[in-house]
Amino acid sequence: MSALLHFGRFEMLRLIRSWKFLLITVGFPVTFYMLFLGDRRSGEVVAAGSVTWREYLMVAMCSFGCLVAGLTAGGGRLAAERVGGWARQLRVTPLPTWSYVMVKTATSMLVMLPVIVLVEVVSAGFGDVRLAAGRWIELTLVMWVTGLPFAELGVLIGFVAGVETAFPVITALMFVLGYFGGLFNPVSAMPSPLRTAAHLLPSFHGAAAGLSVVNGRPAGLSDWLTLAGYAVGLSALVAWRHRTEEMKGLA
Repeated sequence: MSALLHFGRFEMLRLIRSWKFLLITVGFPVTFYMLFLGDRRSGEVVAAGSVTWREYLMVAMCSFGCLVAGLTAGGGRLAAERVGGWARQLRVTPLPTWSYVMVKTATSMLVMLPVIVLVEVVSAGFGDVRLAAGRWIELTLVMWVTGLPFAELGVLIGFVAGVETAFPVITALMFVLGYFGGLFNPVSAMPSPLRTAAHLLPSFHGAAAGLSVVNGRPAGLSDWLTLAGYAVGLSALVAWRHRTEEMKGLA
């Protein structure tokens, strides 16, 4: 257990020492919030209930921040480590074989939390979003939990993509899941085929769970079931790819 904790601390320090990673992870959602905030009247109701544009955009950028953190923390870095032999070196340590995947996923999740909080702070300061203290805490926790599929997706990309292809794949997924999941524009404003496609994406359901909190009601069961399905499915794929890598390394 001590070795696992030290490994987790080591991986976390590697992430936060990378200024490029921090710039992308923190900069993208905050910058987009500031840019898109003026696209509409901030008090305009754009979603079910009484969710205004500034509130919608806050939740959307929290989800987008989790997406960026999950994909960038696991994807390109893990792909580079596979080529560089880091994973092979870990096999000779006392660490259990599953610790590599678990720590990668956990560090991605940990990075998401301050990104969510920062977007919320900017939203309160510049977007004039006002929520009760308890609702801020609930929103933070809900957005954090809904980021799990993104963390697992990032790890999966790191296992299946090469160093040269990881970044293009991450960039494409970042904007496909963001745009078609309704993180840049309300889904209600999209054409009917795109609205149908949005309901198939974890980014849509993660944002929907957060918007439910803003509305003061529980997230829909379909949102949680879809997110849980993605989490379980991606976890199974990651475990399969990790076992495949282990078998290659032992061959």
